[in-house]
Amino acid sequence: MKELNRKKKKEHRWLILFAVILAVTAVLAAAVLMMLFRSYRKAVLDSQSDQLMNISESVANNLEVYLESFRELVEGLVVLDQFTEAREELLAGEEAAMRTFLTEIAGERTEEIVYLCYTASSGETCAVGEDRSYTLSKSMGAGGAFQETEIMVDGDGAYYFSLSASDGADGYLVLYVPLEMVYEKTASYIQMGENGYVMIKDSDGLILMHPVEEQIGMDVLADRKELYPDLDYSELETLIGNQLAGKSGVEIYYSYWWADDPPSRTQKVSAYLPVTIGDDFLIVSAVMDYSEIIGPVQSVGLRILLFSILLVLVLLAGVLFMWNTVTRRMKMERENAYLKEVNERLEQLRRQEEILSHQQRLQLIGTMTGGIAHEFNNLLTPIMGYSAMILSGMSEDDENYEDMQEILGSAEKAKEIIDQITQFSRKNAEKMFQPMHIGEAVKKALIITEAAKPRNITMVSEINTERDVCMGNPVQIHQMIVNLCNNAIHAMGTEPGTLTIRGAAMQPTRKQDPFFRGKEKKWFYRITVEDTGCGMSQETIDQIFIPFFTTKKPGEGTGLGLAIVQRLVEAHEGLICVHSEEGKGTCFVIYLPILEESQGIEVENYQ
Repeated sequence: MKELNRKKKKEHRWLILFAVILAVTAVLAAAVLMMLFRSYRKAVLDSQSDQLMNISESVANNLEVYLESFRELVEGLVVLDQFTEAREELLAGEEAAMRTFLTEIAGERTEEIVYLCYTASSGETCAVGEDRSYTLSKSMGAGGAFQETEIMVDGDGAYYFSLSASDGADGYLVLYVPLEMVYEKTASYIQMGENGYVMIKDSDGLILMHPVEEQIGMDVLADRKELYPDLDYSELETLIGNQLAGKSGVEIYYSYWWADDPPSRTQKVSAYLPVTIGDDFLIVSAVMDYSEIIGPVQSVGLRILLFSILLVLVLLAGVLFMWNTVTRRMKMERENAYLKEVNERLEQLRRQEEILSHQQRLQLIGTMTGGIAHEFNNLLTPIMGYSAMILSGMSEDDENYEDMQEILGSAEKAKEIIDQITQFSRKNAEKMFQPMHIGEAVKKALIITEAAKPRNITMVSEINTERDVCMGNPVQIHQMIVNLCNNAIHAMGTEPGTLTIRGAAMQPTRKQDPFFRGKEKKWFYRITVEDTGCGMSQETIDQIFIPFFTTKKPGEGTGLGLAIVQRLVEAHEGLICVHSEEGKGTCFVIYLPILEESQGIEVENYQ
């Protein structure tokens, strides 16, 4: 009996120990689940914040592009011969020619232009807008040939962008664009949940564009305080203060749905940034209901909490059901150990599969590039051999001596480029960089491009060799330029076109790309390769740097050119961007960091 009691006491001690272990395990499991939940909530908020900021940046870019089109229109009109002739007739007392000219211009964009007039000392001639009365709301300042940007408001409370350009004498061409149309073109179509919207204010806090018409023309703080003096504006004041100071960012704050009567309090998320217009700026703000973001997250959190409670109950039930058998407990421990081992093996297998997949891709690329390099070397060998033989038998005074040197040098550079291609699939390709003049290297690359381009292509180059000292590889720089120029020539085809290559030092002054954030005081050498070819769709732009992706016909390209260019630019710690529009050409821009020792010259700013 004593032995039996001793065994029972021993079993009870094991039961208590087991219960404590299960309780601690349940608490730890709940803590881990809560940590996972918090991490998940933070990831969702960060992702949504990034998305809202991307929307704000997209609207800002659209707004700038849309206004720039009208700036180019009004500035371009005053230099047309038809405008000059109409102005001379107007000065002579004949208004018909000027009215006809303006009417034709306005007729092409009647939905966007509500006022188009020419004003001089002799009077005013309008195509549209004579019967309206406008009041100046805000002057945005001047810039270049573009004389003035103003925000106007008519008697109905509608707002307009006023764009004017001088004719060089005493006259001005003035064009009004309704902000309602600008909002429709740039932001109104964007969907952000059920209640999200994009609004645009001026630098004084006046609402210019908003999905709710009644909000347009209101001061974002003063007018609302006058209408609803008892509401809490503390967090909204902080947000508006940052916006009016020209800052950008993402904030979570308490505000109201102003379209409700009375306004209902809610928590919002806003991503905002300034858009420079003339000497002033506008504020673009993407706003979303915080509950639409956090609601699904809280639902997940509730499920986690319920799961944690269920887990504790299951564990406690396990204690009650397992108290009379050590065997069952040991069995569960063995099962847990087995499951842990299986999980570790599965994770190890997954990692091995990823490594194997990567190695297979590299092997495929290495095999292909090796074959390509071999074939090119076979073609370059006789070129280099015969050109060297001819060069050795020529006098330096021979008129063809420099041409033969250029042929031999180009073939040798091509051989070095083939060596670069064979390194494409290596993770840690050897970097042989040295201080060099990027501008001079670009000029040398353009010599080959000029000689190889078809007659229908006009090539324009503007290469500034001041402050162009970078750490680089001349062969790789040559390869970048030749690849981009060849792509541009192919895009223009047999139609007449212009290939423009520019190079100059610059310093970033705005944070339009995350690459430049924290680098505002550094200098970069910017290379642009621009063509007037067929352009690309956004879908094509998203894939152009993927190896083996090509829009060329079979046999015309391998799809490696731009992928290699991107790889080389990144190896130089630089950035490559592309801007393109179907039917309007393509522009590639490369930014390479300039050595800090190279200082003291005039440069152009990053726009």
